[in-house]
Amino acid sequence: MLISALVIALVALSWSGLLERSAEGRLDAVLQRALVTFAVARGLNGVISVAQGTEIALQPVGIGLTITAGEILDPLNDLVERFSWLAMVASASLGTQMLLTEIASEPLVNWAVSAVAGVFLLLLWWPGRSRAAAWAVRGLALMLLMRFLFTVVSLSVGWVDAWVLEARQQTALQELTQARDDLEALQDDTPPPLTTDSSLKERFEAFLDESRQLLDLEAQLDALQARTESAIDQLLQLIVLFVVQTLLVPIGAFWLALGAFRGFLSWARSP
Repeated sequence: MLISALVIALVALSWSGLLERSAEGRLDAVLQRALVTFAVARGLNGVISVAQGTEIALQPVGIGLTITAGEILDPLNDLVERFSWLAMVASASLGTQMLLTEIASEPLVNWAVSAVAGVFLLLLWWPGRSRAAAWAVRGLALMLLMRFLFTVVSLSVGWVDAWVLEARQQTALQELTQARDDLEALQDDTPPPLTTDSSLKERFEAFLDESRQLLDLEAQLDALQARTESAIDQLLQLIVLFVVQTLLVPIGAFWLALGAFRGFLSWARSP
């Protein structure tokens, strides 16, 4: 009776779609965050490329500072390019998990699970069922594995993300967004050029402004270096989070489910 109740409950759960809706909701939030991260990384890559090839506000007199800024930003640019590829792969992985979860919850799969469960229940209560019932157990276990495997993997990714990864990912994403905005501000901070119609006062004020920029140049370069190092740290943290989120957790959940399936089959074969 307990076995029958458990099988009926699993079939009802399969048709209800409760687990799938929860998994898809959690996974959709993770996917949207991954897409936003990819977009920010690509935007940062574009800003860095422009900053490396143009005269930004760090060089008020245009002597040698373009090369210096490029040397500072070059390691960050290389890492951003690699991270963009990883973010794209992570987004594709999450989208694939969502698609497989949807396929596993199709009515045709639910009908197959119901049919195998019905055969199993019939043999369970039928006299002299030993050999046929053993095959029915294995068939039912295989169908339930196919039905719920990707749902369990998606739920595992969503739970780990909500409990551990989401806050860290949001913090790192905010840092990257701030780094992108700071680099854009540096490029937009160039003073307007003087014309031949500029007054003597305007020329003197511009000269004083350029002098102040020159005196503060080392501090600006130090600030750029600090911002670059901070962005690199956040990118490395995001790489670790994406690897855990889209590789380690799904593979771990997959192997645990397969281990449980093998254990159940071993138990079913035992006398």
